[in-house]
Amino acid sequence: MSTFARSTLGVLIASIPMGTAVAITLAFITFVDKKSLAYLGLSYDGDSLTLVAYGAGISLGCVTIQLLIGVLLGYINVKPSKLSEDCVSCLPLFLGGLIDFMSAAIFEEVIFRGYVFYLLYRAFGLEVAVGISSIVFACAHLLKHKNMPAMFTLNAFIFGLIMAFCRYYTGTLWLPIGLHFGWNVVAGPIFGLPYSGRTYDRGVVISEVSGPTWLTGGLYSLDAGLLGTIALAIAAMGLIIVAPMY
Repeated sequence: MSTFARSTLGVLIASIPMGTAVAITLAFITFVDKKSLAYLGLSYDGDSLTLVAYGAGISLGCVTIQLLIGVLLGYINVKPSKLSEDCVSCLPLFLGGLIDFMSAAIFEEVIFRGYVFYLLYRAFGLEVAVGISSIVFACAHLLKHKNMPAMFTLNAFIFGLIMAFCRYYTGTLWLPIGLHFGWNVVAGPIFGLPYSGRTYDRGVVISEVSGPTWLTGGLYSLDAGLLGTIALAIAAMGLIIVAPMY
């Protein structure tokens, strides 16, 4: 197969889980709840792309800070990847990974900050919707990866809280989507940081992580250590600064 054909096939395959989940969720909100997409936070207006870009920008800054701290401490070694050596032949793998990370973020936001948040908010109010949707989000990752470090579960809960408040204060999913896919894409396809217990070699570079697991997360991801908590605190502060705009 040609590089173009392999790239296209990889993108399509990586998009299947997201497409299926989004289609099912939209079917429920439309035919079961008899509501429009606005109730999922997916209404589009002139600020939608701005919110996505802002979220992605915050994520870029936060993950970069994580990486730089690790490099300065001597716990992260950044080296060239196969993509930098042979861009053409490695492009399908890069694009497949890129779409996989992006689609996972959209998939999770539509479900957890979209439908689950909507149901909880309608039934119990804001506090319950924020808290329970964040717990469900963290537990879903725990079920997916049974050996997940406890710190990752905590950070996933904190991340869920941040996303839920963004969903509430902006009234849409666009800022959470931007934050989530930005975080995923920068960590994986850009910086090549470890992911779910293994190295990630499809990125622009490969970042080898060592040091104490409580700090760096080891092979699981930087988000499974204290560096992840620090990055989330920085993200929260950045969002608080811009909150009055909305």
